[in-house]
This record gives sequence, structure tokens and C-alpha cells, in this order.
Amino acid sequence: MALEPCKVCGSLTSTNDEICMICGYPAKGRPKTIWLKWIALILALAIGLPLIIVTFQNLVSSETPIQSVPSDSK
Repeated sequence: MALEPCKVCGSLTSTNDEICMICGYPAKGRPKTIWLKWIALILALAIGLPLIIVTFQNLVSSETPIQSVPSDSK
């Protein structure tokens, strides 16, 4: 049984304890898997990239002047 400092309050806590006895911070949390980060990144790209493309296309199309068709006046 080793003692290590708590990540929140700094008090020494046993490595066998589930939580810090002083502040209640979970010492042994469930680690997040890397696939959750990949899913979040893919979702952000799937939503954000089309928005950026549409915005860029709107900016470019609004800067190009519209050519008027000459009318035949007789």
C-alpha cells in the first residue's frame, strides 16, 4: 500500500482507496477510451466542414459581380 497525493487537494491518499478521504475526488476513475475522442472529432468535422464550405462559397459568390444582359431597345 503506497501513498500518493490527491490530484485536487494534495493530501496523501492510499493507492488502494477509490476516493480521496479528504475531498471525495475519485482516485481511480474509469479512463476514457480513445475512440470517444475520435467520434467527437469526426462529428465536429462532419458538422463544421460543410458549414465552412457553404460560408466560403457564399462569400465568393457575393464578391463576383452579376453581369446584366443588354436589352434590345428598338
